[in-house]
Amino acid sequence: MSVEENKAIVRREQGELWNHTGSLDAAAELFAPDRVEDAKLEAANVRRGFPDLESTIEDLIAERDKVVAHWRAQATHQGEYMGIPPTGNRVNFRGISIYRIEGGQIAESWGVSDLLGLMQQLGAIREPGQAQGA
Repeated sequence: MSVEENKAIVRREQGELWNHTGSLDAAAELFAPDRVEDAKLEAANVRRGFPDLESTIEDLIAERDKVVAHWRAQATHQGEYMGIPPTGNRVNFRGISIYRIEGGQIAESWGVSDLLGLMQQLGAIREPGQAQGA
C-alpha cells in the first residue's frame, strides 16, 4: 500500500473511533483481526466518559508501513472515566499515535497522550502549586 493509503486508514480510524459521530463497528475493517476487540473496548471506554468527544489530526506523517498522527481532542466529562465520576468539565488534550499498517489494516499501534494534563483538568490531580483541598 502507498503511504497515502496508509494515511487514509489512520484518518478513518481517528474519525470513526475517536469522534462521537463515528462507528466503533468500523474497527472490524480498520484493525487486524487480533486487534479489533481491544480497539473497540479502548475507544468505547473513552467515549463513555466523554460522549461528545471530538478528535482532530494536527499532523500526519507516513513512511513505508508506519503512520504517525499528532492529534488533539476536546470533550465534556459526562461519564465515569478511569474511576473518576463525571465532573462536567470541558477538557482539551493532545497525543501522538504511531501505527503500523499491514495488508490495509492497523496491525500495531503505540501512543502517548497528556494524561497528566487531562487528570488535572478533571480535578483528579492537583496542579503544581495548588493547595490541597483547593
